[in-house]
Parts: sequence; structure tokens; C-alpha cells
Amino acid sequence: MSTYGQKLNRRLKSLATTFKREECTAFEVSEIKVTLEILWGKLEEDPSVTCADGEKEARQREVSFNSLTAKEWASFSRNVWRGLSPPRSREKKIHGATFPKSLTDRLIRMYSKEGDLVFDPFLGTGTTLLSAKTLNRHGVGIELNETYFTYASNNLNTPDLFSASNINVYQDDCRHLEQYLEDNSVQLTVTSPPYADFIQKSLEDREKTHKSSLIRLKNNSTVRQYSESKEDFGNLSYQDFLNQIGSVLSSLYKKTKTGGYGAWVVKDYRDTKNEIPYIDFHSDLARVGQSVGFDYHDLIVWDQNENRSLVLLGYPSTFYTNQNCSFIVVFRKR
Repeated sequence: MSTYGQKLNRRLKSLATTFKREECTAFEVSEIKVTLEILWGKLEEDPSVTCADGEKEARQREVSFNSLTAKEWASFSRNVWRGLSPPRSREKKIHGATFPKSLTDRLIRMYSKEGDLVFDPFLGTGTTLLSAKTLNRHGVGIELNETYFTYASNNLNTPDLFSASNINVYQDDCRHLEQYLEDNSVQLTVTSPPYADFIQKSLEDREKTHKSSLIRLKNNSTVRQYSESKEDFGNLSYQDFLNQIGSVLSSLYKKTKTGGYGAWVVKDYRDTKNEIPYIDFHSDLARVGQSVGFDYHDLIVWDQNENRSLVLLGYPSTFYTNQNCSFIVVFRKR
């Protein structure tokens, strides 16, 4: 089989694995359809044309840093993402802020190629490295919480006959990331950090204000404090959080390859109790990344409205919009 055929065969196997999952999203189904159309469309054409097209795509995969064809590159270039939010499964609810594998699959395909190293300093239940494993990338993850670390370790140890990935996870504080990574080794970081003490404020708000509201019931939303450790980023004040995340990003800058990327999934917040109507978290994070040397390379909006009901906020005196989206802050090391 040609190199092009081998790569396409591996991609089809990966998509087949995705398709078997119950939480397969509309985007993933669409991606499977596009891949199959490319394959079967070529087989129905004249053999000489099929070979020429296959060779053209093979050349494109060789020259692109992420092994995407021009068509795939364009299809991933939208800056507002929809169709990536399946209903949360019961086991995912052990962690209050998981993201879907369809999201990490897409980010990893956009910003890395097979054999690259993917890193997650706030590993949680391990979704980032599960995607890395499925897509034949190597992975390193760090998780402070013992429960999440154990869950991720067990999940990632499941044998995968189609993967040649080397996956390593460590129970530790991500401030020690330099112990686990070589300089200039990381092609892509994908993570979602704890949002300082916003989670504690959210827990208090839900107990007092939204105890029986749509936020908790129809939206099926779960919030949990990650731990009571003083070292946990989720227990820091906002300013302390930004200072400490700056230290992590500074260490990570040294470990990231030239041309490497970071994709940080975050949400903006409100602190109406302290009369702060809007906390522009994604912009603050971007500024911290820039201060240690990264380029603020891109911003992607992850629209989650399809799985959220609208909640009446501030009625009848102060109008607020529902914050049913997340932001993906993209860094790049030049």
C-alpha cells in the first residue's frame, strides 16, 4: 500500500473508532462522511486520475506541518465552532469541566501531526491524551487531583492496536512541568485550567440563587470544587491565579518547539456579587501568555448554545446575556 493509502487507512480506522462511541457528534459524523466521499469518489473515477489526485494530496500532507490537505485545512479554519457538544455521560460528570473528545481531536489535527508530542498540564479525566493516543501522537499529562489522575490513568491504559503512541501521565503539580518535559519538545498544549476561585463562587451562587433553576436542571450543568489543596489553581484568588499561570506558561515556553502551539479552553465570567459585571478571562490569559514570549496567535469561539437552555438573568432590573460559549485562546511560539 502507498504512503498515501496507509495514512488514509489509519485515518479511517480512527474515524471508525470515533463512530462507535455513543457521544459521537454531528461534526464527527460530517467528518467521517467527507473522508469516505474523498475515498470512494476517487475509486469511481478513472484510475489514472485517482492516482494523480492521491499523489497531489500526499504531497500536500508532506509539506503541511500538520499533514492536512488543502481541503482539510480550509474546512478547519472556521473561527466559530458548533456541533461539538454531545450530552455529558455519567462518568464524565465526575469532573465538573470536561470537554468533548471531538474538540480535542480537532485541535490536535489542526496543530500537530502524527508522532508529535501533545501536553496537558491540567489533565483532568484525560480527554486530551485520549485524543492524542487515537490520532497517533505522543502525550504527557499532569494532574494534581488523585481521583482524576486515577481515572485518566485507567482510561489511557486501555490497549489500542492501531496506536503507536507513547503516553505518560503524572500525579503532580503542573508548576513542576520542567521535570517531565525536554526543552523544545512540545508541539501542542491543549488544556483547560481551573478558573481561579470562580468555581467556589459559582458553587455558592448555585446553592443560594440557582438551587432549582434551569442552570442545574435542564442544562444538566455540574460544578465541583477540584480539591481543597492550597496548591490547586482552583483555590487561588483571580490575581494570584494569573500570576501563577504566568509561571506555568513561562516554563512551558521553554518546553515548546519553535512553531509550536497552545490551545487553552476557557470561559469568561461575571462577579456581580462584587459589582463586576464581566471578567474578560480569555483576554487576561492572552496577555499573560504574551508577557512570557508567546504570540497571541488566534481566538476560536466554541458555541455551546445548542445544548443549553436560556436562563433568565438580572430580571427585571439589569439585563445580562447568557454566557453559553467558551473561548479557545491559541498561542504560538515563533
